[in-house]
Amino acid sequence: MLTVRPATEKDYPAIVHWNETKGEDYLFQWAGFTTYTHPLTADQIARQAGKDGVHLYLALDGDTPIGAGEICDINKGAKTGRICRLIFAEEAKNKGFGEQFLQELSRIAFTEMGLVSLSLRVYCFNANAIRCYEKVGFRVSEFFSETDPHWNNYSMELKKV
Repeated sequence: MLTVRPATEKDYPAIVHWNETKGEDYLFQWAGFTTYTHPLTADQIARQAGKDGVHLYLALDGDTPIGAGEICDINKGAKTGRICRLIFAEEAKNKGFGEQFLQELSRIAFTEMGLVSLSLRVYCFNANAIRCYEKVGFRVSEFFSETDPHWNNYSMELKKV
């Protein structure tokens, strides 16, 4: 059963481990181009997690960390926020954990943080992630064309029901 809790510094090595055998493009795929540099380190995660308004959560299968993601860019006036930097361990992919994790992050954002709208960005080539987001209720709201078309991406949005 999936559980979600705020991440702590002792969780950062797991996130680093999920990236150890991956290249720079993989890091960009889940974290974007500006937050981290390859190779990922626990210090980079600590800096990001320590920023004001960044809420890093860990997904666990039993006691085993299997994923991480953020609720960030919160605008208290507009009651909006973003889901950012979602990553899962390879062995946890395609098992429904992503959908469960997003549902729980959405619940936290809407009920505990009082938000009414969440957005996220996803690369157009990431069909599995797009399907997962759509299952949770996110819908494409905008398309972004990049200089390198490989990195074209969508903004997706979920509104509180």
